[in-house]
Amino acid sequence: MPVAETPDNAAEPVEGVTSQGMICVADVAKISAVPLHYYAEKSSWFAPDSRGGYFKTTSAAAQSLLAACGFSKAFKDTNGNSPAESALLWKMQNNSVAYAGELAGYPAGCHEINGRPILVTCAPKLIAPQPGDFPTIARLIETMLAVDEHPQAEFFYAWLASAYIALRERFQDPTGSFFRFSPALYLAGPRECGKSALIKLIIQPLFGGRMADPTNYLKDGKFNKDLFAAPLLVIDDKGASANLAERRQRGEAIKSLIWTNEQRMEGKGADALILTPFRRLVIASNDDEAGLQICPALSPSLLDKLLILRACRADGLPKANAEQDQWAKRIRAELPALAHWLLQFSLPATDYEISDRTRLPLFQHPGIVSALYDLQPEMRLLELIDLFDLLANRPCWEGFATEFEQTMRSHDEKHLLDRIFTSGTTAGKMLTELSRMYPDRVTTTPRGGKSHYRIFPAPKTNPVNPI
Repeated sequence: MPVAETPDNAAEPVEGVTSQGMICVADVAKISAVPLHYYAEKSSWFAPDSRGGYFKTTSAAAQSLLAACGFSKAFKDTNGNSPAESALLWKMQNNSVAYAGELAGYPAGCHEINGRPILVTCAPKLIAPQPGDFPTIARLIETMLAVDEHPQAEFFYAWLASAYIALRERFQDPTGSFFRFSPALYLAGPRECGKSALIKLIIQPLFGGRMADPTNYLKDGKFNKDLFAAPLLVIDDKGASANLAERRQRGEAIKSLIWTNEQRMEGKGADALILTPFRRLVIASNDDEAGLQICPALSPSLLDKLLILRACRADGLPKANAEQDQWAKRIRAELPALAHWLLQFSLPATDYEISDRTRLPLFQHPGIVSALYDLQPEMRLLELIDLFDLLANRPCWEGFATEFEQTMRSHDEKHLLDRIFTSGTTAGKMLTELSRMYPDRVTTTPRGGKSHYRIFPAPKTNPVNPI
């Protein structure tokens, strides 16, 4: 195709539209060097800003940027397009991106995820590590987690170091870094013990300052775009639910949220897209019955996905607003030293089991776990099965749900089951749930259109505690 004629003082000659519908330019290297990107789904252009990111702009402004880079807006080719207009069309065809916006764990710029170009428009600045001491931070963490004989502070430091190192690796090499499994951190303790300060003054800044609440998404699984900008997801007391089914569903949703590298992003008015954000989850609640209901219902599949720590009131918490400001200022000043220390941190030798996937301790504080089990009626039923000696020296009990309830009630002189079997279908539902939670204790098979159950004795070395 002949090159369109342009005056001597125009930008490089621009060819018209070919039979394939492609815009061709004479100097591809020159136009490729212009940092301009097109997000087709939103019909938006993005150009670089003065802070190392990208801002949303209009087609007219994008043409002006191209003109400033040497593509004239003053002359038209035989198709009626100026060099700047043709360059804009070329950019649309060759620099379109599948998504433009913030994405946790990625520096600003173009990246390729699953073979599709992604433009990260803005990224937080991580705290620069510097050698030093952090006495205020250490006092907060180590006194708040000094509960019983468990080395909870070491477990917390291990979790935080693993997360901070993984986030830095992602920023330094977004496409080359590996996905690292990490459990959700669950902190349970009394009101005003320092949990919020730990999250907002220490964990959040180390993660670049971005934080989001996934509570609504965990309920309905829709419109989660806001979660993709934040490497730190936090659930607090307001997400508590007394509904056991909802707490079970929350556990399944949390596994998908933090245990899968590829995440489906869905925003209003936009097609869903598979991206790979960096994220860590923190759950914090009071340690009373109402507060504990924020935690997902425990199950064996959550074994390596929850690090459960019990908190007490930390030493040195400020008592007045003036003290609070100075205290927070000291913590901010110590964060670079903490960051440097975390990069060198190594978990001391421990008798606690270490997860093969996370390389972190498999620890759930027994006091919190016991209180959480009390919120699950199936656990109470399993205890009563053992208390009533249902098996009576036989290898297993078997039958249908109605027969099970009748047998259990025949042993229930104190009517303990009245608060558990609240309807005619409760026994069957609980046995089915127990077969899911404890397949070595309860099994179910279809028989004659109904569920037939077999109940086995508890191993002598394995108390009723799946975690």
